[in-house]
Amino acid sequence: MESSSAWRAHHDFIYRGPFCAAMGTVSVPPFRGDQPQSAHRPFGRSRQGEKRDVVVVARDGWWPSLAAVWTAVAMIAIVPALLVRATPTPREPAWIGALIVTTIAGLRYARLIETGRRRPVEMSFWIFTYVFLGLAPLVQLRSEQVPDTTKGADPTLNGPAMLVVVVGIAAFLCGLTLYGLVRRDGAGGSAPTSREVDRRRALLLGVAALMSAAYYVAAVGPSTLFSTRDNLGQAIAAHWQEPIAAVVAAGAQMPALVAFIALAKVYQRRRDRVVLALLILDGAALAVVLNPIANARYTSGTAALAVAALFGLLSTPTRFRLVAVSAVAALVVVFPMLDVFRYSASGELKSAGPLDSLVSPDYDSFAQINNTVLYVNREGSTNGRQAAGVVLFWVPRKLWQDKPTDTGILLADFRGYKFKNLSAPLWCELYINGTWPALILGMGALGALARREDDRIDATLRRTRSPGVLACILPFYLIILLRGSLLQAMSSLLVIVVCGMFVFHRGEGPADAQVS
Repeated sequence: MESSSAWRAHHDFIYRGPFCAAMGTVSVPPFRGDQPQSAHRPFGRSRQGEKRDVVVVARDGWWPSLAAVWTAVAMIAIVPALLVRATPTPREPAWIGALIVTTIAGLRYARLIETGRRRPVEMSFWIFTYVFLGLAPLVQLRSEQVPDTTKGADPTLNGPAMLVVVVGIAAFLCGLTLYGLVRRDGAGGSAPTSREVDRRRALLLGVAALMSAAYYVAAVGPSTLFSTRDNLGQAIAAHWQEPIAAVVAAGAQMPALVAFIALAKVYQRRRDRVVLALLILDGAALAVVLNPIANARYTSGTAALAVAALFGLLSTPTRFRLVAVSAVAALVVVFPMLDVFRYSASGELKSAGPLDSLVSPDYDSFAQINNTVLYVNREGSTNGRQAAGVVLFWVPRKLWQDKPTDTGILLADFRGYKFKNLSAPLWCELYINGTWPALILGMGALGALARREDDRIDATLRRTRSPGVLACILPFYLIILLRGSLLQAMSSLLVIVVCGMFVFHRGEGPADAQVS
């Protein structure tokens, strides 16, 4: 009897304790002493027709809850407190809004770690939000510094800019929650099915990727690909004009990535020498055209994480938790140091501390939101014009003389900045296109989409070791989309999606591996 009472208390603490209530509702049945332990079905296995949202930590014991508590304490209290102590007290109180952002992001992030549900899309969103729109503004607003590339940001607009950030986050949470409620109450109780990779289509894509990569390497020169980012950019600009240049670069890089993942999935399912040979060649091409020396950190990082996901980076809840915990620290400490080959082929290692890093041009997102608020106040909304440029990015400027530029460039021209390669976070893109309605609707839609795709990914990972082809790539590519500009990111996104759709299995015959 005593052991039953102890187990009841342990069950209620893990599943229904105050921490779970603070992090979000969990649909877990009350403990019944007459039920065998298997009746609780910890990993979501349920009776026919039974719809449940079950926490995954049951098999792992108590440590996921402890890890989540410490994650929340570190992200909400310890890290912000250290930054507050290391920076002077500012005259304006807008920095308090950054604490609101770190608190919301920290709570949701800890919730992901506690449940162990593999939600890489939501994880990417909160990583970006916490670091770029939480920690970075906290340091910048308290020290009254802005990145060198966005000098002159209006300090009187820091409060409205922070309001844009918080409203966008709230809308994302609403979309996330509403989709979960609708799906739980709706008829779609079964797990989403994954399409499969067609061997023949994967081979065709692999060959096409090799040809595209060979053309790209021959045009820009092999040595340029292992030089600096600036040299590679100049070589691309010398051969092609925009938007052709962006399409050619994306067409050389992303098919190799998609083909590598698709071929690996086919080979994992069925050993095949032809597939293996092409897999090795595509892997070599991928290492050349997307090497981290001359390519943007976001792009090469997306490729590296996608390949890691293919080989089991997210295969277990424990691995997902470790990735989630380490990703935040990596983005603050390691990410600024990875830009060693931007201007010098010999590599110039940046040894700045976290405070200096968080006021560097890498973290200009909040300053650009400030500039967006100023732009809308003076010039008004673009009424979807910037969005039209994103959708129709493939139209040459010869045919569309006044085609919109990147939103980052638009803001740089508006403020008179000499440096044009600035970010434009999704908050900027939505607000500049339609102010508050566009921001709320757009972020709400993103939240619903994130929940939908994460549910599919988690369902897939319950059956296989890795997500589908597109699900290996897009959750990490989301960081690029969140940072912006969207126009700059669209060419690669389109190539990824088209190639991923191409390798889908069609028809009645057997296929080889999962795609999404």
